[in-house]
Amino acid sequence: MAKTNKTHYAILGMLSIAPMSGYEIRQVMQQSTANFWSESDGQLYPALTALITLGFVLCKADKTSARQKKVYNITTKGRTALKKWLAQKPETHIIRNEFMLKLFFGANVSPTISLEHVQAHRYQTKAMLFQFAETKKQLAHEYKDSFHLPYWEMSIQYGVELAEAKLKWCDDVINELEKMNRGGKS
Repeated sequence: MAKTNKTHYAILGMLSIAPMSGYEIRQVMQQSTANFWSESDGQLYPALTALITLGFVLCKADKTSARQKKVYNITTKGRTALKKWLAQKPETHIIRNEFMLKLFFGANVSPTISLEHVQAHRYQTKAMLFQFAETKKQLAHEYKDSFHLPYWEMSIQYGVELAEAKLKWCDDVINELEKMNRGGKS
């Protein structure tokens, strides 16, 4: 019997929303969970095959589409496995962040370089906040009656509050790096 992994549960969660093709699963992930969880095509399609083998997912050809895409549907066994996994405590997550690694070793280059990195990070964070607001509006409109909506909104709010904290941090660090760049002591 194949072993399940977090990719399997991410897919089962997506399929708990609605039956989807592999492409649709990837698209929904990019529009919803990408800020805290994403899967590459190299992870997604082998995992779908494994989930079929485990009996957690069924695959049917969609004869109404021109390309006869494969549509995946979660089974009762898959839904049971998802619920069991959801009830378990989450594992500690170790973050790998190249931006922070470069800032940590920033004493080896001019403060201008770190300043540019932080300014770019601030810009990306502002764009992320805008995307959260847009996604929240879209979900509220398209899924206003869905029992999934409150959970999606809670996930978005988590991202919003982290992004707002990052913006404050960026502003503080930008001020500090600008002082350093002018030759002032920190």
